[in-house]
Amino acid sequence: MSTCTGTYHRLSSWLRNHTVAASLIVLICSASVRLFMAERVEPHAIEDLYPDANTYLQPARSVIEHGAFLDSHGNPMVDRTPGYPTLLMLLMLLVGDSGDLHAILVAQAAILSIGVLILYLFARRMLPPIMAFIGAILGALSPWGAVLAGVAMSDGPFVFVLALIFLGMKLADETKALRPALFMGASVGFLTGIAVLIRPISPLVIFVPLALAFSYGFKRRGSVTLLAVAIVCAVIPVEFWVHRNRTEAHFASLSDIPGKTAWRYLAARVNAEVTGQNRHLASMAAYQEDGKWALSAQEADQEHWKRANAVFRQHPFLTVYNFMRSAIEHAIHPSPDVLLPAKLSFRGDFFILAAIWAAMLALATLGSLCSSDPAWDDGEINRKWLLTLLAICSFLTLLSGISFAAGSRLRAPLELVIPLLSAIGLVRGIRAINLRHSIEPAANHSFVRVIEAATLGPTRYSKRICS
Repeated sequence: MSTCTGTYHRLSSWLRNHTVAASLIVLICSASVRLFMAERVEPHAIEDLYPDANTYLQPARSVIEHGAFLDSHGNPMVDRTPGYPTLLMLLMLLVGDSGDLHAILVAQAAILSIGVLILYLFARRMLPPIMAFIGAILGALSPWGAVLAGVAMSDGPFVFVLALIFLGMKLADETKALRPALFMGASVGFLTGIAVLIRPISPLVIFVPLALAFSYGFKRRGSVTLLAVAIVCAVIPVEFWVHRNRTEAHFASLSDIPGKTAWRYLAARVNAEVTGQNRHLASMAAYQEDGKWALSAQEADQEHWKRANAVFRQHPFLTVYNFMRSAIEHAIHPSPDVLLPAKLSFRGDFFILAAIWAAMLALATLGSLCSSDPAWDDGEINRKWLLTLLAICSFLTLLSGISFAAGSRLRAPLELVIPLLSAIGLVRGIRAINLRHSIEPAANHSFVRVIEAATLGPTRYSKRICS
């Protein structure tokens, strides 16, 4: 036990005193996995596996060619918000060839690799050194997160911006003076607006500033001002796009994607449940039906919501059931399709990935229950911040229930919190076994007693055993 403890504290001390070297290791792990997968991806495979990719590529190319965000029909784009197409446009200018999708996605993977480093810098501020480092390495090696960096979908950039938001929130919390805190609050708000322009989840403009104010502390001086600044800075970028939609497309909303998704997926799944139809066939039928509408974007959006709400009102319990079922499916599905773009699929990949994800979820559950023991862990487990992070990421994953059959792509925000919680559970679990062996050498190391030792820490566990 003493040898293990000594090794643990020496490694912890090295990680604490060598921030640059530890960060470089994390960045190398992140970049190597993401660039390896992106290099192996063939552009036609992206279009086959992710049909929506062209709805991001088209407006990006239209900005370069026509100076405006246009859809494939040459009309002002109202379905995709401009966040991710703007990134694609910049990458197209960077590589010098808007048609070279492979080079574009490799460049994207290189940039998004920094997201894990940002997560590590955030984790160092709320976890003991070893737990923060292992959590970042787990995030770097996760195939579910890695594949999103090299495909033409908005989920990877969305998670990248979320990591920046969480780091900004923590820096605001650590700031002593009000003026720097307000600057960080404004930055968090602006990044939240950018996140909404990447994925049109408008409740974030309120939810994230509230989380910022909660983590900052409502009793601290200037907390109300901080909340107001964050909300205003979050709303401004979103309102600019809504104003653009009103003036150029005569569409009075952020995007028509929520209405389409509600009708084509959630309402279709409820109808399939009622009629005994296959949900995929029901969704396809909804696609085919609204494809025949000769309506403006505004009229089509209103019709989508009208029909979807009629289904929801008629079957409220089935709606809630299918909404939750879809969200849970996204959260737990092993999603072996993430290996397809890089041609890494193998026999039994479903079961291997299922075992890995199940183990991570189990360790994350254990990690969420662990109380802080700074002396034993060589640092504090900041449960307040972990719960804030878990609440935001779970909220975003829950919203994925409006769709279905998207696998791990719609649980992408969990890639920011599950690795960190898993690292806590892993480190505590291993050390708890050694602790029990030290305290009770002849005892039966039952699963329940090991979990008890891991969650309580040595001080509380020793007192409980002695009593």
